[in-house]
Amino acid sequence: MSSDPFFVTPKIKKRKPMTSGDVTSNGKKVKTQNGENIPQTKERVTRSKKKLADEKIDQEKNLSSEDEIGPGGIDDMDFDNDNDEEEKSDEDENNMETPTEKRRRLAKQYIESVKKELDEAEFDAAEIDRDLIAERLKKDALEQTGRAHRIIADTFSFPIEDSNVKSGRHELTVTCVAVAENGQIFYTGSKDASIIKWDLVSGKKLHTFPGGRKEVKNFDGHTNHVLSLAISSDGKYLASGGIDKKINIWSVKENKLLKCFTQHKDSISSLAFRKGSNQLYSASFDRTIKIWNIDELCYVDTLYGHQDQIMSIDTLSRERCVSAGARDRTCRLFKVIEEKQLILRGDVKVVKRDNQTFMEDSIDVVEMIDEDNFLSGGNSGTISLWNIGIKKPIFVYRLAHGIESEGTIPLAYWITSLAIIKYSDLFVSGSWDGNIRLWKIANNFKSFVPLTQITMIGFVNSLKFATVIDEKVFLLAGIGQEHRLGRWQKIKKAKNGWRLIELPLKKKEE
Repeated sequence: MSSDPFFVTPKIKKRKPMTSGDVTSNGKKVKTQNGENIPQTKERVTRSKKKLADEKIDQEKNLSSEDEIGPGGIDDMDFDNDNDEEEKSDEDENNMETPTEKRRRLAKQYIESVKKELDEAEFDAAEIDRDLIAERLKKDALEQTGRAHRIIADTFSFPIEDSNVKSGRHELTVTCVAVAENGQIFYTGSKDASIIKWDLVSGKKLHTFPGGRKEVKNFDGHTNHVLSLAISSDGKYLASGGIDKKINIWSVKENKLLKCFTQHKDSISSLAFRKGSNQLYSASFDRTIKIWNIDELCYVDTLYGHQDQIMSIDTLSRERCVSAGARDRTCRLFKVIEEKQLILRGDVKVVKRDNQTFMEDSIDVVEMIDEDNFLSGGNSGTISLWNIGIKKPIFVYRLAHGIESEGTIPLAYWITSLAIIKYSDLFVSGSWDGNIRLWKIANNFKSFVPLTQITMIGFVNSLKFATVIDEKVFLLAGIGQEHRLGRWQKIKKAKNGWRLIELPLKKKEE
C-alpha cells in the first residue's frame, strides 16, 4: 500500500458468481472446477483480465514513484489546501488520474507558486551580483576562445588633441614599456640600463632601478641595454631582460631584486607572462624560448625550432606562445603541453614602388589578438593578420608606414612595435615615420583598415594599451632617438622618454 496521500486504491466491484443453470447472452456454458457448467462469454473474460492487469500496473507505478523521483520529489510537495483530502474523497472514483497526469498537474502548480513568490519578493542584490558575475565569466570565456570580441574601434573620437598627451624623460633611448593590468603603474626600460617605475594617472616617478657598468659583476640590476619588460597578471612580479643575457625578477611591491636567471646564451629580446598565471616565457637571440615558474623562481623548459634570432614573443591564457623568428621569416606557435609547434611562413610577395622592390626579409614583432588570431610586423613595413589554422597570412597590408625617401635608396619604414586591446578590433603600430597609426580589424576579423594617426617624432620602440579603473583607455609609447637594437640612424629632434595618450570616447548623443 502506497503512503502517497494522493493515491486512492481503486475499488473493484464484486460480481455475483454464476451458478449452474444460469444462461448467458449467447447461450454458451463453461464448466467449473466441480464440473458444473457456468455460463460466461469470451468477451467478458478478456475484458475482466485486461482491467485487472491495468489496475495492477497503475498500483506498481504509484508505489515506485517515490523511488524514481527521490526524496523531496514533486510527488512529495504539498501544494493543495488542508481540505484537499476531504475534497478528493468526495470525487467520483470513476474520474481517477493516471500517474502522468498527476505529475503534470503538480508541476504546473509548482511553477505557478514560484512565479507568485518572485512577483511578491523583493530583489536580492547578492543574487543580482552573482548573475552579473556569471554573465561576465561567460563573456570572458567566449573571448578567450576567440568566439567573442569587443567591437570598440568606432567608440573613440578622433583626431586626438595634444592636451591628451603626457610625457616623461629618460637619459637615453627608451626601448621597452610594461603596464600593470590594474592600470595604476607602468615601467620603462632604457639603453642606459635603468628601469623606472611611474604612476600612470599622475605621471610621477615612483622608483628607479639604476643600471651598472658592463665590467661590474654581481650587480643587482642590468649592466647593458634593457630590451624587454613584463608584469605578471597578478601585479606581483616584474621581469626584465637585456643585452647582458640576464633575466631579473623584481618585487613590484618592495622594489627589490628577487632572482637573476642566466641560462640564456645571448641577449634577451622579449618577455611575456601567461595571463592568469606566473609562468614566464623568454625569447632570446640564442634562438631558444625558455619557460620559467616565477612562483617557485625556477627554470622549467626550453623550446627549440627557430633558425634565426627570436625577436618577439606573446602569450595569453593557454599554455602556448607565438614568436617571431627574424630572418627565418616564420612565426611559430608553440603548444607546450602537446609538445608541438606550428610553423607559419611570412609574406614573400615582392612589391614595387618608385622603381624599387620591397620584400619582407625579417619578421620582428608579434602581438596576439586572441588564442587563434595574431598580428605580425616586419622590416618591409608589412603588417600581417594570421589565423593559426592557416599557414599563411589571411590578410597583408604592405608599406603600412610608407617609404623613407631621404636617403639615396628608398627604404620601407620598419614596423618597430605593435599593440592591441586584447580580444578587440583596435590595434596600433609604430615606426619612425613620425606617426603612430591606429587600425580597425574588420570583415569578421579577416582584414583591417586604417583609422587615424597620432604625430610622434622618433623611433616608436614599444607600445602598450592601459585601462584604468574608470574605464579610460590610454596608449603608452616608448620613444627614442635610436632604434632599440642599433645606432645606424639617429633622429635628433626626438626626445628620449615615454608618451601617455588618452583615447577619448565619443560623446553620447542626447
